[in-house]
Order: sequence, then C-alpha cells, then structure tokens
Amino acid sequence: MEPATTELSVSIVEHTSFAVSDRVGDIRPGSYHGFFVADTRFLSRFVVRLDGKRLDPLASGGDEQLGARTFYLANPRLAAVRPSTIAVFRDRSVGAHLAERIRLISYNMEPVTVEVGIEVASDFADIFEVRGRRSLSREIVARHRPRAIRFTYEHEGYRRATTIAFDRAVTSRDGRSVVRARLVHGRPWDLHVRVEPTVAHRPGTPRPAPPRRVNPQRVRDWQSGLPELHTTDGRLTRAWRRAARDMASLLLTAPARSFIPAAGLPWFLAIFGRDSAITAMQSMFLGPTIPLGTLRQLAVFQGRRADTWREEEPGKIPHEVRSGELATLGSIPFGRYYGSVDATPLYLMLFAEVARRSGWLDAAGATREPPKALAAVLPHAEAALGWIEASADADGLVWYGPRVTGGVRNQAWKDSADSMRFADGAVADVPIAAVEVQGYVVRARRGMADVLDALGRGEDAGAQRNAADRLASVIDARFWMPPEGTYALGLDADGRQIDGIGSNAGHLLWAEAIPPERAASVSARLMADDMFTGWGIRTLSSRNPGYNPVGYHIGSVWPHDTSLIAIGMARAEMRDAAQLLFDALLDAADADAAGRLPELFAGFDRQATPDLVPYPTACAPQAWATGAIFAAADAINAIPPEERLPHWRSLTVGDGWSAE
Repeated sequence: MEPATTELSVSIVEHTSFAVSDRVGDIRPGSYHGFFVADTRFLSRFVVRLDGKRLDPLASGGDEQLGARTFYLANPRLAAVRPSTIAVFRDRSVGAHLAERIRLISYNMEPVTVEVGIEVASDFADIFEVRGRRSLSREIVARHRPRAIRFTYEHEGYRRATTIAFDRAVTSRDGRSVVRARLVHGRPWDLHVRVEPTVAHRPGTPRPAPPRRVNPQRVRDWQSGLPELHTTDGRLTRAWRRAARDMASLLLTAPARSFIPAAGLPWFLAIFGRDSAITAMQSMFLGPTIPLGTLRQLAVFQGRRADTWREEEPGKIPHEVRSGELATLGSIPFGRYYGSVDATPLYLMLFAEVARRSGWLDAAGATREPPKALAAVLPHAEAALGWIEASADADGLVWYGPRVTGGVRNQAWKDSADSMRFADGAVADVPIAAVEVQGYVVRARRGMADVLDALGRGEDAGAQRNAADRLASVIDARFWMPPEGTYALGLDADGRQIDGIGSNAGHLLWAEAIPPERAASVSARLMADDMFTGWGIRTLSSRNPGYNPVGYHIGSVWPHDTSLIAIGMARAEMRDAAQLLFDALLDAADADAAGRLPELFAGFDRQATPDLVPYPTACAPQAWATGAIFAAADAINAIPPEERLPHWRSLTVGDGWSAE
C-alpha cells in the first residue's frame, strides 16, 4: 500500500513534475516526499536549517500560480537570536527543474550572523518503489563543488543525474552544505538553489520515454478560454476555480502534442486510459481541447499486436503509460500496459460524444465527411470497435482476467483485488464480466452506430445497434436482482451473479443502457441509507460483511463515481436525486482543507460522523475528481431553472464549443 498522504504535506504540481514536502518546505527522507520528474525521484532530501535547527512553520501560499508555492517561516531560539526574529521565505517553483529562493530578513536591532545549512540527497527511486511496490539497491555517486553538488546513477545503460546548484559558494560539512549569512536589520539576504534533473541512456539500451514538456502559454490560453460560471453558490464558485487550476496543472502534451489529463498526484502523474477518457467526458462542455487531445494521445499508444507481457491486443486502449526505471528496463510491464477492459469502450464513448458535440452528426446530408480532427482519429475508433468485436463472447459480454503474473487482477475501475464481493462478503475470482463495463459497451456501440450512419455505412450501423440492444437485454436478464431492485456487480466464471450491492449499477444510468423503469429502481437503491452517506455514494453497501468505510473500493466514496451516477440520474429525469448528489459533492469540496474534491474519502455516515474523513493514500489533485466539479456545473445548468434547488436557480455557465 502507498504511504499515507493525509499527513500535513504540501504538494506542487506542474504537468510533468511535482514536489512534495512538509509544511516547512523540507523534503524529508523516509517518506513519499521528493522532487519527481518522469516517474523518478530526483531529490529525496532538501532540508534547510539555521545554526543546525529546523525552522518553524507559519503558513504557505501562492498556489494560484501553477507550479509555485511560498513557505513562510521563522527561526527557533538560536544562541544569539530570540525566536521569530528572522523571517524566512522559501519561494519554490517546479517545472523541468526545481528552483527555490531562500530569503532571510532579520528584525534584530543589531547585525547577526547565522549558519544556513542545506541537506540534499537523491535516491533516484522509481515511483513504484516510493509506492512500496518494489525496492532496488543503488550505487549513487556524489561530487561536491564550491557551488554545486551532482549525484549520478547508472544501471544497464539507464542514466540519471541530479545537479543542485547554488548562487553562493558553500562548504561541505558533515553531509551538509553550509554558508554564513550576515543579516542586517530589514535587509534581505538571498540564496538561490536550482535542482536540475538529467535523463539519458547509453546507446543500444532502452530509450527513455520522450520528455513531456508543456508550453505554459498554451495552458494559459486554455484557462482564459474556459466558459464563465455565474452562480450565487459560493461553494461551487470556489470549487470551480480550484478545479480550473488543478486541471491546468495536470495537463500533459507528449507525444501527440495535445492536452490529456494525467490521472493524479502523487502516484499517478501519467497517462491512464480510463481516467483520461472519463475526465474528458466529465469536462466535455469546457470545449474540444481536452476531449480531442485525449483521443489523439491515447491513439498513439493503442495496441497494435498481441503481447501477453503487456496484455496488449490490437485495437486495445492502454491502461497506463509509465517512464521510470522499472518500466523503461522492462522490470514491470507498465511502460505501456493494457490491463484494463473498460478503457477501450470508454474511448469509443468519448469519440462518439466529441462527434456529437462537434455538430457533425447533426449536419444535413446522407453521407458526411467528418471534421479533419475527427477523421484523423476515426481509424483508431474503428480499431477499438474491432477489439470489442474480437473480445465479446456469444452474448456480447466483455470479460476480464489478468494474463500475466503481476498484472492488475480486477481490470475495471474498481481495480483493487478485493473489490468484487458477493453478498456474503466473499471475494469473487476472475474471470469476471463487470456490469458497468457492459453498459459502456452498449453506449459505445450505439454511439459508433451514429458515426457509421453519418459515414453512409447504414448496414454497419444497424449491426452495431442490434449488438447494443442484444447486450442491453443480456444485462437485464443476467445481472438484474429483483429482490434488491438493482443489478449485480458482475458475473463470475460460472455465470453466477456477484450479488453484492455496489455503486457499479449506477454507471448503467450514465451509459443509458437500461430501461426507464429499471433506472428508477436503481436510483432508489443507490439513495438508500446503506449506499448514500450524505457526502456521496459508497462503493459497497454498508450491509455487506466485507464493507469497510476506509477500504479502497469496499465502502469509500469516490467523487467521480458519484458524479457519473448523478449525471445518469439527471439523464433519466430523476433530477431531485441528481441534485442531492451534486449538492453533497460540493459540501465535500467545501469541507476539504484545499477546497477540492480528493480522489476518494471515507464512507462514514455524515450524520453519525459529520466531518469529511480523508482516505489515507488519496491523490489530490486528481483528474476525474476534478472533472466531477465541471460535470456538476454542466448537469445543473441543463436542468430547467424552475426544477433546480433554490441556490442554483440563477446558475448559468457557457458552452466551450460555441466559439469553435
């Protein structure tokens, strides 16, 4: 399990890089702290001391600027200086490198001299090591110079280096770099530190993934083009502003030079097919930049051959793309890994939705050429549809089960090993046909039928609609549980219903894959006390013997999960329930210290436990939790004003596609 992220830490993220420290700004060893680039920790220690003592935290701020933060500190009691006499500012920014200005201002009446000590180290740990999944032993060479320290490491041609440069001469002493600072009352004294990572490889060895640099101006242009939100709901206003900043910080651009959201900080600052596709759909109304970028980026990594090690198959959309040492050298399959069964139908859902939003499907004429941007991606959509055709069984069901040791066991969104539970709490074994995946396939086929119609391929379109309708009937016949009024989590290898009650069935509402009368019943079941906490929908019923409110997928609340369910309820015209869920999510964002929705939080009942209890290893910011805020604004805006909750009657939000 990953180290806990609930400690008082401060994170700074800028697209491809991030830094995590404590409230003083110190990166302390033995934790998940560090400066990371390309799934590698290039700085594992960065501690600043005055006369050998750690600084006292006052506050931190300045996160309105992407990739930046300021730590406000004061001195403890020193030999010649009283506490809080010296103000210390650590102005930090991250990007391709980490830069920090350490500024000291003394308010002592007489000049004082203090020793500024800086402890630095680099362990070059892979993100999977930091997550506790693997551990390597490394021989790291350190070279000290008057104004720099350089750490280097090489393994099987995989080369990494970290250079820490100072703008003043420093002296190495007892593993520290020290410099004497003479402080005069009120006069700033500065030390600039720059941490430069280097990624290289020896010829003939595995090449590292290309750098994923992001043009800051492109990000600013995207932010300035976001639709305007007008609402009297202060919670939504704050959450929207935070979500806009968080989404901007998570955008990646390589290799297709288009925006795609990384999954989340700190564990998943990488391309994830499922996460990116869902986030793009949640954020669809913001405009075409992220949805089209996501289609292009995932197309680059689409499966082209059969590779059991990576679980790659032709047409399959990747689960995860990594660039650290373990992935680059092939120690783990995650350099390009395909162990998710839902990323491919989600890709098709995204493609069809972009086609719909673009206006292409509504244009006049029997046969229409797609817009250039969609035409470039169309072959990849057809390849993805081909993968579904090849993977579905005789009933149209799509199953999952890992084909390689060490692969992901549960290959739908609830991908922890214990997530699929029978009603008695027993864990279901693979292979499994997850119910929500079948719903995605239904919607994907129907969406692609509309696309094929637009292309003048009526026979192919009819075949897709017939396949979708047959699968919808199979879902109703084989997954429906009359006593519970909802659908099973899935089917096991023997065709038995995995009859635990979970949030999965709510995704059928989002996919519009079930009859209206079933939709009303599923909605009512999800809003029952054992599922709705008051903050959101639990992943697993509190009545299940396997329930744990602080379990990853067995009782916690995932904001994106709740948001998709709420969107589905709104589509099925169960608007009161949908608004209740969106209201709960905005309360959760308002209760969060940073004003954002985290990846997940504990599934305690809100009445019994009125505080929002964090999940110990949750990511924040996280893409589809961020997308839940945009989805809420869009869905509420689509409800007639007279049917909205009072605080949303005057809400309006623009359409980012209108300017295209």
